[in-house]
Amino acid sequence: MKEIETKTVIRAFGAWNSEREERWLGRMAGKGWRLIAPRGVFYRFERAAPADVVFRLDYQSPKRTERAEYLGLFQDAGWEHAGEFGGWHYFRTPAGDGPPPEIHTDTESRVAMYRRLLGFMAIICIAVWVPFFTNLRGPWRSGTFWAVVRIFQGLLLVIWVYALIRLGRKIRELKQGGRRKISREICPPLSKHKTHMGQ
Repeated sequence: MKEIETKTVIRAFGAWNSEREERWLGRMAGKGWRLIAPRGVFYRFERAAPADVVFRLDYQSPKRTERAEYLGLFQDAGWEHAGEFGGWHYFRTPAGDGPPPEIHTDTESRVAMYRRLLGFMAIICIAVWVPFFTNLRGPWRSGTFWAVVRIFQGLLLVIWVYALIRLGRKIRELKQGGRRKISREICPPLSKHKTHMGQ
């Protein structure tokens, strides 16, 4: 029996830009690499026939008793669960001829997803912040080792704060985009009014 070819690709994506990750996974599938195990920045693929599929990500941490129901909802809607890591769930479905399918069909659900992620990352940020400042104020913690620890904690804190800022900006952009859409539906562009009046 011929062994299936696999490979691991290292790729980093910001949590605030899941759309970019989805598009990349779709391109990999089109090249004949089927996702089998997402692991943070490590993505494991197996060789398969090229497929035109759409990936969508959802951040959710359902309880163990609710996990089957959560995945069942997506399966009933035609989505295959391709893997999960750190609360992120990867779903794929055939692309089809129409517009790309979505798992978040409204702005509110997408905002809710990023808010869940923002809350989790804020907790982690605090968990990093407290020991960082404890180390800074501890005079007994001297020497090269503790200097390296402080540098590492400082870099980690900067990255985490940057991620929180970008997530906050993402939520604001989604909200503003939703409000603009509602505004267009309620108040059509003036040019349409002029065209109608001129008829």
